[in-house]
Amino acid sequence: MSLLRRALNRPLRYLLPLVLLLSCLDVSAQPVVRVGTGDWAPYVDQQREDGGALTHLIREIFNAAGYQVEFVYHPWERNLLMLQQGSLDAVMPYSCSAQRQHISACSDPLVQGEFVLFQRSEQPLDWATVEDLKAMRIATTLGYSYGPQLDAALQAGELRVQQGGRESTGLRLLSLGRVDAFVQDRAVGYAMLRRMFSPAERAAISHHPRILNRESLHLLFRKHEAQADQLRALFNAGLRQLTEKGELQRLQQHLNSLGPAAGQRAL
Repeated sequence: MSLLRRALNRPLRYLLPLVLLLSCLDVSAQPVVRVGTGDWAPYVDQQREDGGALTHLIREIFNAAGYQVEFVYHPWERNLLMLQQGSLDAVMPYSCSAQRQHISACSDPLVQGEFVLFQRSEQPLDWATVEDLKAMRIATTLGYSYGPQLDAALQAGELRVQQGGRESTGLRLLSLGRVDAFVQDRAVGYAMLRRMFSPAERAAISHHPRILNRESLHLLFRKHEAQADQLRALFNAGLRQLTEKGELQRLQQHLNSLGPAAGQRAL
């Protein structure tokens, strides 16, 4: 009996490493898409198991097409530089500004974001145009695009700006009264408030109801490369399928619902 067992066990010992090797080869054979991003809840959220709304969406589309997705987290400007250098396949979530179109190819729109001015509740802002902002101290974030009008004013040096490398810097400056306004996506701003401040501190900050800029968010791919063009076409096809199922509309409605309980309506 022992001889029979040895005879049967011998081939299994040799087969097991082979099975493990083949399983590893099967996983590594699946192509990988490297996507650069940054923590930008609720769109990208490293604290969530699914990685946030857009992280989940992008992974779902590429997985369905037979690709794995590796998300890497860097400052926004560095992501764009790495995309140009070829070390990333795509970056997200970015607006498809004219400047970015010079260095990348934009996917179809994912969702629409709304940039607003966050303010101290006891000192509400009074503004109607970008011209009115020239008298204010404004906090911005390096690597952001805020739309054609504000971007032009910033590039021309017409605004009193304190620019930080992190989004949290601007919100803290506002809380301390060192700036009058902080420019941020509405959903992102309220997600930051919930993470960074106590309920009493959050109550001291609100957003002005006038929307500074409403712009779609995209996945940006490398430009003028056959492989990148193929990935973009594949991604857009998957995005259209989700649109037809109504999933993007439901996601947009969810994002629009995020904010203070006593909602302020856009003008």
